[in-house]
Amino acid sequence: MNGTRDRLHERLEDVELDDTPSHAWPEPIDLAAMLSREPSPPKMILEGVPAGYATLFAGHGGSGKSSIVLHLACCIATGRDWFGQHVEQRRVLYLSAEDRADVLHWRLARIAAHEGFNAAELDSLRLVDLVGHDSILFRRTSFTGAGVTAAYGELERLIAETRAEVLVVDGVSDTFGGNENDRADVKQFVNALVRLMGNDGAVILIHHVAKAAATASSTSEGYSGSTGWHNSVRARWYLYPETEHSDEGTAATGRLILTLQKSNLGRSDFTLRLKWDDDAHLFVAESGETRFDEKVRDTTERRGLVEAIAEVVARGDYVPAAAQGQRTAYHVLSACAAFPATLKNRTAKRRFWRHIETLRANSTLREGSIYAKHRRQVATLELQTREEPSHA
Repeated sequence: MNGTRDRLHERLEDVELDDTPSHAWPEPIDLAAMLSREPSPPKMILEGVPAGYATLFAGHGGSGKSSIVLHLACCIATGRDWFGQHVEQRRVLYLSAEDRADVLHWRLARIAAHEGFNAAELDSLRLVDLVGHDSILFRRTSFTGAGVTAAYGELERLIAETRAEVLVVDGVSDTFGGNENDRADVKQFVNALVRLMGNDGAVILIHHVAKAAATASSTSEGYSGSTGWHNSVRARWYLYPETEHSDEGTAATGRLILTLQKSNLGRSDFTLRLKWDDDAHLFVAESGETRFDEKVRDTTERRGLVEAIAEVVARGDYVPAAAQGQRTAYHVLSACAAFPATLKNRTAKRRFWRHIETLRANSTLREGSIYAKHRRQVATLELQTREEPSHA
């Protein structure tokens, strides 16, 4: 009997008990006190990494996401801009369950040389090599159904010891022992990590995408597993190789596209184009385009589209509203002299359609219709007339 009790005790030691204070619900919010003070805007470590929540950074295996996120971790630890984006300085704990210390050393040395970091500046960064160690932070058990593990306890100790404010987990497959297709498992795992970081910290999870989506830029599945991953984070980045289409087929350009596919607390239309720098041995932003530059570019591009539409109408033609087929709005407008050169590549087509939607939303454009050949009704894009109200 004693032997059975001892074995049961040993097995329970590996399971986080569910009677910790963290499982207790908070009291209802004091609305009177809340509304008596000015609200604060959501805090951001940087655009696309909100404080107080988890962010998913996904891409297919071998795409370079670990190096790029390590670069981001260095920038957060030093408060340096990341690819031209402003970063709030925080202490960072980086768990590496895929790459050993020698690989981390190689990457870190290249990043430091490229950015001009020194050892003292990186004092707020802590790297932990977990390759070969028990790194599962969450798993199902026959005793509790699901729960955090002894490794989670080690993580909690490390966070307290390092006073980390941002936790980077590389990667999900090495630390999540639940069912990735079970939304409840995913949510519990993400919440357990967010709970450790508090309101001012953040969690960045590096994850793989499903094989079928690995090179698809327009996929809504920039992660592997259930929609629980999409719903459990407040921001989601997707890294994929840029490709070019020609008569000979589709081929990779050697560049990477990093796009913010989801951002509940900020803008979600942000994209970076990365190229390999032979001297730095790193992927770097192809241009130092800032948010201000992007706003100027977007304004210029939308103005060019309006001029291109006017050009089509002036020659007695029409702009189809169709996004697919042999004659789309993009086909017609891209042949115009006023069409912005910055939109004349396949990677900019998503931005083109975003501009069209913006022009619709601010009433610069409206949808009309005409009867084309064979009395077939065709939906068109038209500029609002002067007599009609416009909020452009």
